[in-house]
Amino acid sequence: MRTVIDIDTELLEAAQAELGTKNMKETVRAALAEVAGRAKRREAFEYWTTRDNTELLDPEILKHAW
Repeated sequence: MRTVIDIDTELLEAAQAELGTKNMKETVRAALAEVAGRAKRREAFEYWTTRDNTELLDPEILKHAW
């Protein structure tokens, strides 16, 4: 979908630097994808932080994870 919007140049440049994108189209897509993924990341965070996951802090167990 094509649309016309005003974009703050400073915010665009900051987003490009953070996202490593080369142009406005890539930056807007990457920024939208990042925001759209927040809910899934939040759900995953809540899942893992509301359970007894002390084994995840055990270095002996973690060394086999990577």
